[in-house]
Amino acid sequence: MKKIGLIDVDGHNFPNIPLMKISAYHKAKGDHVEWYDPMFSGHMDKVYMSKVFSFTPDYDSPIYADEIEKGGSGYCISMVDGKEVYDKSKDKDLPYEIEHIYPDYSLYPEQTRETAYGHLSRGCPRGCAFCHVGCKEGRRSYKVADLSEFWRGQKNIVLCDPNILACPEHMELLQQLADSGAVVDF
Repeated sequence: MKKIGLIDVDGHNFPNIPLMKISAYHKAKGDHVEWYDPMFSGHMDKVYMSKVFSFTPDYDSPIYADEIEKGGSGYCISMVDGKEVYDKSKDKDLPYEIEHIYPDYSLYPEQTRETAYGHLSRGCPRGCAFCHVGCKEGRRSYKVADLSEFWRGQKNIVLCDPNILACPEHMELLQQLADSGAVVDF
């Protein structure tokens, strides 16, 4: 059993979906997973750090771990002359087996009570100057999951898709949402 630490660098009131999936993956393997705290966690085998926003300062407390892995848009996007610039060399996708696992909603009990979070599609054909989605996820919208990957009867669904209506399978995905009977926040 490994000791796995998680750090939500943004630390805001919105669940970090990749960290929830990483947690679920490691717990399924029998690993011990906890929020990392340098004062109380002790030495960890691996610590995952994730941030979404480029303007969030990086975590600056000491980390006692054999391995540290940083990921998320906040690490591959920087502000240059007031504009977000995406650097593909700094980006990494979650491995398939982690990307497609049901999230560990217990990490954010208050924010996820009766609410599921996830993506059904990625990418956007628009290419708006203020947005990094086209560079990061592609200039076309495409299906990445079925609703069952992150929803199991919760009353609410928060959909984080950049442009689900541009996805060729949008009618199928919208039908999944309608069939859920949940309140959907796009």
